[in-house]
Parts: sequence; structure tokens; C-alpha cells
Amino acid sequence: MQNAQLVYLQTIEGLLEDNEVEKALNALLELDQQTQAGIRQDVIMQSGNFKEANKMFQRGMISFEEFGRISARTRYGLLELMKEVPRRVERDAKIRSLGAFQFDVPDEARLEKIIGPQNNLLRINWLEKALRASKAVCRVVCADGELGTGFLTQEGYLFTNNHVIPSVDIARDARVEFNYEVDTSGKTKSRSTYRLDPSDWITSPPDQFDFTRIRVVDDPANPLSQWGAVEFDPSAIPTVGEPVTIIQHPQGEDKHIALNANDVLSVWNQHLYYTADTEPGSSGAPVFNKDWKVVAIHHAGKTDAEGGLQINERGDKRGANRGILFQSIFQFIESGK
Repeated sequence: MQNAQLVYLQTIEGLLEDNEVEKALNALLELDQQTQAGIRQDVIMQSGNFKEANKMFQRGMISFEEFGRISARTRYGLLELMKEVPRRVERDAKIRSLGAFQFDVPDEARLEKIIGPQNNLLRINWLEKALRASKAVCRVVCADGELGTGFLTQEGYLFTNNHVIPSVDIARDARVEFNYEVDTSGKTKSRSTYRLDPSDWITSPPDQFDFTRIRVVDDPANPLSQWGAVEFDPSAIPTVGEPVTIIQHPQGEDKHIALNANDVLSVWNQHLYYTADTEPGSSGAPVFNKDWKVVAIHHAGKTDAEGGLQINERGDKRGANRGILFQSIFQFIESGK
């Protein structure tokens, strides 16, 4: 049995070396069914991400180089997963052989383990990076009472949604507020307010990319640079099942963070779908990947009770929130349309 399993794994490894990713995925699912190795969910997650990327490539929505990077990440992830198969099969066989016995594990055994399909341990500096990224997130306040969220770039631009700032006239009377936060004692911090420069802006309506980029007017007495800037990595799109984090001003309140229950559900066309919580006022918030790089701008969502959002070409619907990928937004900006 072990020799047959080894040969099968070597065959799959050969498929991956030949870039036959779909055949390797199917073979791994068959292997899991035969051995009960417990890798099915991991394989399905990798498969969904790869197939979605393949569709986008076939439609010309991503470049050959980007598809190559996604394919390489998939192959690497599957090769790492395959290393676990013999250990998992052996472990589960031992557990089944102990099924007839009843015994207590002593408290002093301290069997600390990674629980679940992936390691969720993070270095503590992850929190420091979160706080640094959060400084560049601000509240958008329009003269008509519309509230939203925005974030600052290194070039001094604000990004928010088009449905928050849809026109030059609204931009002219709007303001942005940084540092609208609550400190550890529960007191609201002192805010810094800035005007916008409607002469330097670009936008796209909600049914396309739903973003507005506009210059923030600096104040020498209260420099804009103190708030830092977000970092972008448009190509580092999280895979299905990976977490995303959204820093936002829900309901126009002080700054919040969606840190839990925030898995990616799918990537489809220019959209990223996820379970991270938002509320009205969160529109225009940055969507960060696990490395605190901005990959999308949040703009919409529907609960299951509201009918959910369509999250893939098959027509599946889920209660989900949705962001616009910066990979598509930057392509739009560069095209000058």
C-alpha cells in the first residue's frame, strides 16, 4: 500500500512538473478518496483559485505573466500539501486502530497543535504593520451628509468610491478626516481635516470600477505626510479561503477593523468577494491582504436575507461583501479612459 501510494504521489509530482495542474488536482482528489488523507478541502481551495485565474486569462483579463505566477503558486501549494499525505494517512490509520480503546490524555501532556488546514500563527509585528496601515485610512465627509471611507497614497491622492464622491461639485465641498479614532481609555482622538482638489481627479461609475481618485490639499501647519500611505500590490490577490482585512469607518463612526470571519469566497472578473463585515459608511475602505498590501477597494455587499451576491460565473449566490480589484482599477487609469 505504501509503495503504491509513493508511486501515485510521484506521478502527481510529474504532472505538476509538466504544468498539468488540472490533471494533478483531479489525481489528488482521487488519492484523498482512496486514502482518506483529509486533503480534499485544501485541494478544492487551490482548484477554485487556479480555475478562476484560467478563465480570466482565457478572456484576456489577466496577462500571461500573472497567470504564470498564479499557476506557479498553485503548483507550489500542491507540492507542499503532498508532503503531508503520508504522515496524515499513517496518523489516521493509527487513530482508527485505537478506536476500540478508551483512555484519558493527561493534562500535563500539553499537546499543542496547529488546528485546521493552515497555520494561523502570526508574528507580533503584524499588529504594528496594521497600526501603520490604519493611519492612512480616513473618514470622507460630504456637504450633503454622505459619509464614507478613504485612504491615502504615497503621491498624496485619496481613493474612495465613486458613489461616495461622484462629481467635481461634491468633491469641491467635501473634506477628509484623519485620526478619527478612540484611544485605549475610550476617548476620541483629535482629528485632522483636509480639503480636496477637484482639478486633479479621475473616477469610474459604480457599474464599472466604482472608484474616485482625487488629490488631497496639504496643510503646511498640519502636514499630510504624518499619516503615511498605504502600500499596493495589485498582483498579490488572496486565494479562496485566505483572509482579507478591512479598516473602515462603519456608519461614519470612529475607525474600526474587520479582523475576524474574513475569508475570500471567490475572485471573479474585477471583483473580490469576501465575508469580512462592513456597514454603510465603509464604502471606499481599503481591502488588505495578509501582508498589509492593498489589493481592492470595498464598495458593496448583500446578506443572504437580501438575496446575496452572485460570486462566480456559475451563478452561485452568497451573502458576501465585494471589492474592486486594483489590478483592474490601475489598468483603467493607465488606459486614460
